[in-house]
Amino acid sequence: MLLPDTENAPAALAVVKAAFAPTGGLDDMQQRLIDDMAQIMYGLDYGATADLTDEVLETLPYETRLEALHLMVVIELMEHPLRPEVAQSVLEFAEKLNLPIQLLEDARHLADDQIAFAYLDFQRHGWYAHETLRESTHGKWLELLRSKIAYIGIIPDEEIAQRWEALLVCPDGSWGRAVAQFYLDHKFPFPGEKHGIFEVGARHDWMHVLCGYGTEPAGELNVFAFIAASMNDSRGLVLLAVTLGLFQNGTIKHVGMKRIENASTDTLSIPGVLEQWADSFRRGEQCRVDVMGTVDLFAYKDMALDEARDFFGVVP
Repeated sequence: MLLPDTENAPAALAVVKAAFAPTGGLDDMQQRLIDDMAQIMYGLDYGATADLTDEVLETLPYETRLEALHLMVVIELMEHPLRPEVAQSVLEFAEKLNLPIQLLEDARHLADDQIAFAYLDFQRHGWYAHETLRESTHGKWLELLRSKIAYIGIIPDEEIAQRWEALLVCPDGSWGRAVAQFYLDHKFPFPGEKHGIFEVGARHDWMHVLCGYGTEPAGELNVFAFIAASMNDSRGLVLLAVTLGLFQNGTIKHVGMKRIENASTDTLSIPGVLEQWADSFRRGEQCRVDVMGTVDLFAYKDMALDEARDFFGVVP
């Protein structure tokens, strides 16, 4: 996910405001997120930002328009239910800026109750599908298949499970030991065990531990905001879109053929959650490394958790 720097933030945030103006503007929650991000990330008073004219919009640098577009996606998918006129208006605004993006098309499908179509598109363009394909072409296809078979509950895979269970013998206070304890504390089966999470998906559990976010709906929104803001791959934004479908706008109930039991709506309406979510974008944007997408996590399993946070630039 592309987020503007301090210099470009006022213009990018003003573009977002202009995108929603034709259908009544931002609602209270969307406005609060913009205000929180402006203050928490940039130290700005967004309330004084002026509306942009068409002439100014046309002269904005491509990068600023693209940064604004990514924010539009997030703010649009906060709406519950997502109104068709909003989805269409934001899509048309993006097209006027010569910035077509598949996620805005998908949002329009969600607003029109074409949920299955949009979900399949999320899966096709998401990071998990891309990473599974990438690893498969690098000789891991059989291992990934075994992991998937265990996940859907057909046959557990002892070799994969043992590698993850071995994290329990990592040093006290280490990242790997904390990940193993994370599975035990939540009574989650390890990858490779029957119904244990698919190994590619398990990478985000390391992120839960690294960032200190829980697995309740707010914690999931926080960890994927961090991931989206820290990833070099724009598919991280798709991961966040799916998470908003699960825990905010109520359009997604299943992931990888499994029902998500704690799927819910309007999580961002819970007092304090919106502010922490804005801070999750700040923490992700400041992270120096795409931990989710580029790091061999097991290579750092014995590193002290606090040291790992400092090493990767995960701020408090």
